[in-house]
Amino acid sequence: MSLMNINELQEKVESLALLTGASPHSINLRTSPADDGAPYISFENNKYNYIFSERGYEFFRRVTDSSDEILYWIMHDFVHDIAVAYELKHRVQNKDGRRIYFPKIVELMSEMKSEWGCKAQQEIDETLRQSPYDDALYK
Repeated sequence: MSLMNINELQEKVESLALLTGASPHSINLRTSPADDGAPYISFENNKYNYIFSERGYEFFRRVTDSSDEILYWIMHDFVHDIAVAYELKHRVQNKDGRRIYFPKIVELMSEMKSEWGCKAQQEIDETLRQSPYDDALYK
């Protein structure tokens, strides 16, 4: 299996961004660190590396040989930001904000690919098992 190059990935994320209602140039993939904490992609040993670094310090890296997986990671990060902004506009006093933005993540991921919506829901379910909603924190 051959990896998509950065231009092919960029074209794909632009078309996926349209499915969320965002503009096609909402995501600008990088192949080198900008030292601002934003992710970038490197291609090593026939694998994608999705890397977060800031000021020369790498604090997170995911590795896969799956184009679907790298696209999921990119788009999940993108829709997470959209969902958090949505929650800010629709905030409910005395409620855990995740009650609003978690479903929005699943909705947006599902709009791009139904399997991605299911995967996002599974990840959210795991997060909630470890850290359940707690409205008391917001009173």
